[in-house]
Amino acid sequence: MTADPSQTTGLPVEQLRDTINTLMHTVTALLEGELTLDLLETALNSHDALRDQLTVKSRNTSTLAALQRIEQFITIQAGHYYQTASADFDEQQNSRFLTLFARQLLALDGIGPATARQLFQLGIFTPKHFFALAPKEVAQLDLPAATLARLIPLHAQAPPLERFSETS
Repeated sequence: MTADPSQTTGLPVEQLRDTINTLMHTVTALLEGELTLDLLETALNSHDALRDQLTVKSRNTSTLAALQRIEQFITIQAGHYYQTASADFDEQQNSRFLTLFARQLLALDGIGPATARQLFQLGIFTPKHFFALAPKEVAQLDLPAATLARLIPLHAQAPPLERFSETS
């Protein structure tokens, strides 16, 4: 006799299944080229819900790493969307978008909403993208001098393994 999955994980099976299905549906739609703000928000919200549900009882590093890769994918897709749609955003929409999708950049010391917006406009959507740049490339970014003065030392502090990792 096998154990009920909800007894072993402590998670409501139906809730977990629904969250996984929503995430799978939205990520599949993004992979197929459907790129809308509603879809991006649904993908990120279902990702966050799944991460929250799984981290309550499980600290499985491979699961958390897979979720991190999914979040990276959603963020990159959101960045591409931002580059084409942000001209139509008002200040409130811009702020909300960056709060949702630039949170990885915003988590870095020295990067606030204005800098995250500038980085998104330049196609730098994640810390992985930022730290994959060569120091010379960071210095040549089309950014205000004060922003570069904060970013250059931040970039120099990156661990060597992150600095030259593949951008995706």
